[in-house]
Amino acid sequence: MATLFEYYNTGDDAQTSFYGAVWQGQTFTPATSHTITGVKLKLYRVGSPGTITVSIRAVDGDGHPTGADLCSGTTDGDTLPTTSGAAEWREITFGAGTPLTADTQYAIVARALTGNGNNYVHWRFDRGDSTYTGGRLDQSTDSGVSWFFSIQENGYHFDFMFEDWGDDLTAPTVQTLPTVQTLPATGVT
Repeated sequence: MATLFEYYNTGDDAQTSFYGAVWQGQTFTPATSHTITGVKLKLYRVGSPGTITVSIRAVDGDGHPTGADLCSGTTDGDTLPTTSGAAEWREITFGAGTPLTADTQYAIVARALTGNGNNYVHWRFDRGDSTYTGGRLDQSTDSGVSWFFSIQENGYHFDFMFEDWGDDLTAPTVQTLPTVQTLPATGVT
């Protein structure tokens, strides 16, 4: 059973969208090493944005997503609710996932490549009073080539609603030992 690791899941009071070349990201820093096998994001849609791809990436020295996806998963954006008040926690699974190292920052990257200005996904975030210190909301308008922290006010940083689910790497492994059965001797001459 998966365990909840890093998260920021209360206080959402705003949203921003992703579609086409407009991607959104949330950086986070695991307190413990684990294998991330999925995330939950608080989302709703406008129109029909199509397939949503969510991935985990490393971050560069400035705290922005970089490189190829470490793992990824998809969900059908056309099945999301259509109003902010009904935004849902959508689970996106990553199959076997990827191991994350404690105290190392990573990024959750979300995109809806076939979406457009009339068909997009809104990701809910906390505007200004976020208490999550392990990362922040990040944005790209060129399909993840460059990233910037554009949504901020009065010195506050903002955080998307997210949950990091996975398997503990420090949990003991269970080993099944062979069984031995002693039977009476037969056929002895």
